[in-house]
Amino acid sequence: MFADGVKTGDRLEIKGNGKTYVSVVEEVTETGDITIHMPIEYGRLVELYKNTVYHAIFFTEKGILRFTAEVSDYDKTDNFNLIRLKILSEGERMQRRSFFRFNCVIPFRFALDGEDSFREGVMKDICGGGIRFVTNIDIPMNKTVKCEMVLNGEALCLQGAVLHRQHFPKSVYAYQYRIEFTGVMMNDREKIVQYVYEEQRRIIKRIK
Repeated sequence: MFADGVKTGDRLEIKGNGKTYVSVVEEVTETGDITIHMPIEYGRLVELYKNTVYHAIFFTEKGILRFTAEVSDYDKTDNFNLIRLKILSEGERMQRRSFFRFNCVIPFRFALDGEDSFREGVMKDICGGGIRFVTNIDIPMNKTVKCEMVLNGEALCLQGAVLHRQHFPKSVYAYQYRIEFTGVMMNDREKIVQYVYEEQRRIIKRIK
C-alpha cells in the first residue's frame, strides 16, 4: 500500500502554492487514500483545491514520509471537516528537520549575548527550529539571543541567532526578527514540537 506506515493521529504538513499547512490524519483507507482534518490558518479552515497536486509530509512512528497527493473529495461529519487525499507516489523517507511554524501570540523574554538584563518581546510563530518575534529593541543581524519562554506551563531557555530583521517604524512594535535556535537539546526541541502539535489539535477540535 502506498501509505504503509501512516496511521490515524499522525501529524502532517501539506505544501502547495507557496504555502505550508499542518493537519492530522483521520483515517487511512484500504485503497491507500488518506482522510485528513481540514487545515487551519489564523483560526480559519483552509479548503485545499480539488484535483490539485500537493506535497504531503507525514510524521510517523517509522520516520518522516513524503508523498505527492491530490485532493479528491471533501467530507463533513458532525464534528469535523475532512479532506480526502489520493496518494500519487511511493513514499520517500526524509531526514528529521524543523517542523511546521505555528502562528501564535506569546509574550516572552530575551537577553542579548553578553548582557544580563532581559527585554520584552512577543512571539508571532514558533517551530522546532526557531521563532519569529516582535519587539521595540534594535538587535543587530547574526546577534546571539537567549530566549526564555513558557510553553504548556513549562519554562524553556533557548539560544539562537538573528537570521532576518525587519523595521516597521510606524508599528506598535518597531522590529520583527526571525531566530534560528542553536545548540538546542533534543529534549527541548521535542517539547516545542509537541506544543505545536497539541495546539493544532485543540484548534481542530474547537472548529467544526
